[in-house]
Amino acid sequence: MLKKIPLRIILRNKSQFLGIILLVFFASFTYALFSIMFADIDSNYKKFVEDYKQETFHFITLNPIDIEELSQRYNIEIEERFQADYEFKDKTLRIFNISSKVNKPFTLSGTLPKLGEIAIDPNFARENGLEIGDEIEIYNKRFKISGYLYLPDYVYIIKNDQDILPDPVHFGIGVMNIDELKTFISYIPYHYYMARGTVENFKAFKSEINSKYKLLTLQERRDNFRIVVTEKKMESARPLSYVISIFVLLISSILLFIVLNRLITSMHTEIGTLYALGYNQKEISNVYLMFPVLIWLFGAIPGGVIGYLGASPFTEFYTSFFNIPLFTKILPFKELITAIILPATFMLLSGYISIRKLLRKSVLSIIRGELERDFNKRYRMAFLNRFSFKNRLMLKQGLLYPAREIVLILGIAFATIILMYGITGGSALNNTVEDTYKNVLKYNYMYIFNNYQTENNYPNTERFSMLQFNIEDTKAKIVIYGIEKGSQMVILKGDRGEKINLDSFVITKSLADKFRLKPGDTINLVNTVDGKKYSLKIGKVADIYVGNSGYMNLEEFNRTFGLDNDSFLGLYSSNRLEIPRDKLLTSMDKEYLIKVFRDNAESINQMLQVMYVISFFLSLIIIYVLSSITISENRKPIGIFKILGYYDVELSSIFLGFNNFSFLIGFLLGIPLFNLFIDYIMNVALKDMDFSLNMKLDIKNLVTAFIVLLIAFVFSRYLGRRRIYSIPPNIILKEQAE
Repeated sequence: MLKKIPLRIILRNKSQFLGIILLVFFASFTYALFSIMFADIDSNYKKFVEDYKQETFHFITLNPIDIEELSQRYNIEIEERFQADYEFKDKTLRIFNISSKVNKPFTLSGTLPKLGEIAIDPNFARENGLEIGDEIEIYNKRFKISGYLYLPDYVYIIKNDQDILPDPVHFGIGVMNIDELKTFISYIPYHYYMARGTVENFKAFKSEINSKYKLLTLQERRDNFRIVVTEKKMESARPLSYVISIFVLLISSILLFIVLNRLITSMHTEIGTLYALGYNQKEISNVYLMFPVLIWLFGAIPGGVIGYLGASPFTEFYTSFFNIPLFTKILPFKELITAIILPATFMLLSGYISIRKLLRKSVLSIIRGELERDFNKRYRMAFLNRFSFKNRLMLKQGLLYPAREIVLILGIAFATIILMYGITGGSALNNTVEDTYKNVLKYNYMYIFNNYQTENNYPNTERFSMLQFNIEDTKAKIVIYGIEKGSQMVILKGDRGEKINLDSFVITKSLADKFRLKPGDTINLVNTVDGKKYSLKIGKVADIYVGNSGYMNLEEFNRTFGLDNDSFLGLYSSNRLEIPRDKLLTSMDKEYLIKVFRDNAESINQMLQVMYVISFFLSLIIIYVLSSITISENRKPIGIFKILGYYDVELSSIFLGFNNFSFLIGFLLGIPLFNLFIDYIMNVALKDMDFSLNMKLDIKNLVTAFIVLLIAFVFSRYLGRRRIYSIPPNIILKEQAE
């Protein structure tokens, strides 16, 4: 008989227990899905990096180096890379030679190309309808696609270093035989070298390269956005998924505690009857411990199993944004067992705590109903007598059960954080395009020469220079630009929209926020090429959230860094320029960046919708379960109030009205918590990256988040009102008489 009690009570109070089961299911599912997915990706990524010799750094020189001499002296592997960008229609295919020492190409499907063949990355192939065996025309010569390509240094396939998002529709990579590739390269304006290994005296290495071969740029692996963005995304996403799982489990445990505690309090008569029938305390306690066990069975096990089954396709979906081959599928027993056992720990602990009071009570006190009388003593709150009858009852409902209101507040706050993270992430990318690339950077094209120039033969352009530095005693990089003093191509503005004059050193807001810098502070820099140190005093902060950057007028730039007065490294232009390729290091089309964002808008919106659903789901279940508990324990008063002529709307206001305050407090609490979370992401997780986003809240984002959560709140109140409507007064009177 005892074994049937828990299931009967769960079915009788199915709305409460179903909500807890769904929360446990979601927590277990989330933990299993993301832990297995990240373990799978991490395992394959590490194997890819190690087996296919991902670079430690790469560098570009004006003159060819002696590879063998430098490799032996510094005990590293160095290999030169050749490349050609083939542009057709609005697409670009960047083709490399097949390397053998560093950044070795890998084909998961097909083979590496032979003569007359090319291998391309799978994302570009998929988006452009290309398959293995098809032919593609490159510089009027047809090549057969031999396989799908993966490169260790192009895990995140972006065209330019300044790009934020990949665009597989318009940009892809490929490899072919070096002899055929060289036929497409008429002139080599610079030399690109990939290196793998540890250089003990890195400063001496860079100094030698610069003095002998004219070092143009050197980028370490940790600064390569095409590499580290994958790791940074996993670093930020992994703890977020775990935090969501643990928080949901915590909320589920507290809800279970509340339900069981109230159940035990209200069932003193039934418990006393069981004692009278001869059952001992241990047997009765085991009955209540069956509740967390059943919730675990119905919630955690299906959640863990479905999360495990969904991990494989979700991993393939996630890696489609990157270029990581999935060599093998791991057997994630550890992650799966954790996803199933962890909820059991939370549930059983919660169940034990809730029945501990029962274990300490004597049989006689339980039979007499002292648990319920203790509960009733707390109901007298004389200080509320100043309010109207309805408001007094409403306030008592909230003050009588502070734990419930705290759960509701924390649940809404957490849902607010998740929702705002999704909303601000999407709007931040949009603001990056609208504010930075349209309102600040007015140029349409940027050209960087492979050597400093002294004469500008291109009308209607603006000169600029740039140098890269390390911020002293950190791993962070900063790029300083020297631009025309009265530049019309780069319009720097303060936080109030006022135009900034370049009469002092100006840094971006993203750099200032990451390192807590302000006007008047001094920043110490180390040149990444020659190792020289500089100390610059910050004059102003520009309202730019893209990149760790600084700006000076070109004359001051040349004077500060010891360059010729008239020298410059690049040009800004509104129109496309016909500059010989042998003079350029690189070029950038700003419209391409905007196009990439627009092409990715759909996937960004899908991510936002996931955030909306998660937040809506969490808030709805938490509010509904708490409302159901309140209604269930007040069935008798509600029935009596109905007999006295109160309407369902009035009863909803009396018994659930305090939730309005808790909902509002939870939402308001979520705002500063979200700001703290974003500060952590930007100032800790992304501190060493030359990348930042303006994820500050504005009125539009706040209103959007509030409306989404309010819909969930109103819907849950509607469901609660329906439960109130379903309580028949005659049944309540009958129960009271019995």
